[in-house]
Amino acid sequence: MSKTCFVIMGFGIKKNINLDLTYKQIIKPCIVQNNLVPYPLYRESEFNAFRCDEISGNTSIDYKFVTCLNGADIVIADISTMNVNAIYELGARHALKPRSTILLCAEDKKNIFKFFDLTYVPIIFYEHQGPYIDEKTINKTIDQLNVKINFAINSTTKLPDNPIQRALAENKFYEDKPLKPSNLYSLYVQGRAELDNNDYTAAEKTLLDLYDQDSSEENLILLALAKYKVAEQEQSCKKLIDCINLIKENTDVESSTSETLLGRLAAICLRVFNITQDEQFYYSALEYYRKGSNFSRLNLYCPRNYCALLCRVYEVTDDKNIIKEYFYTAKHFAKLYLNTNVEATVSGDYTQRVLFYARP
Repeated sequence: MSKTCFVIMGFGIKKNINLDLTYKQIIKPCIVQNNLVPYPLYRESEFNAFRCDEISGNTSIDYKFVTCLNGADIVIADISTMNVNAIYELGARHALKPRSTILLCAEDKKNIFKFFDLTYVPIIFYEHQGPYIDEKTINKTIDQLNVKINFAINSTTKLPDNPIQRALAENKFYEDKPLKPSNLYSLYVQGRAELDNNDYTAAEKTLLDLYDQDSSEENLILLALAKYKVAEQEQSCKKLIDCINLIKENTDVESSTSETLLGRLAAICLRVFNITQDEQFYYSALEYYRKGSNFSRLNLYCPRNYCALLCRVYEVTDDKNIIKEYFYTAKHFAKLYLNTNVEATVSGDYTQRVLFYARP
């Protein structure tokens, strides 16, 4: 008897990715090759379909996807665009079924794939060029997907393949009292306290533990700060550059809208420049402060440092015209932010207020 299948993913072009290509050129051929059939939501088979947007009828969409997620033998989920509905449906599937959920994700989204719950869930990453997928990638991904579908059809294992069902299967109490803070919030509080007390070596260890368990951008920024302060104390260019690489390798810096992330990266680059006088780090710091200024809303940290750094261009060039140009750019830019209302003045935390009232 044929196994039933349901597909979780958006449709059309979302975030510059043509999802229909993935569905029609990779997922659908695998479904056909493995003789999978749509979950029988309706008695009349012609009304059933693999993807929710293809299912006709006046039945509410909630009923459709919940019923199919609960009933389908195999669910294939493509989460390349981090679509909120797809992520919600994936979580629902994991809660409803212990096995046979297969994940795909575009390779270039790997760095922003920050769901620590899915760290140990097998995912097929594939090269998606946006408007097209090359033939080599299609064939390779089809082979990978067929292997997972074959396992889902024929495996007799009872082991869950997702974190929700694994936790429920354990169903036990933890009686031993932890010797040190181990839950995420305790690690976060401890790490912040160690930073506030200038105990950067201890903070680096604590925040690395936190980031290993929850690789969110906020935790990455905190870890980078601790590493940066340790490197600064040791005057170690190598460690400073390691901090830069840590951020670049784990975030999509080019598309980031986080003034904190961009400001942290700029500060580290500037520190390397101060030590080495290597002009590439001056210009990198300048660019990150400039980009961070575009998203400034907390404390004007990036705009102030951008203006200050523009005025330091004489350290990397003797060209009087360039020096004048940078000076007038700084002057013009400062006027843009002179009367800006920022959140730090009314609702910011202690650190944000310090950065707002401090002078570069």
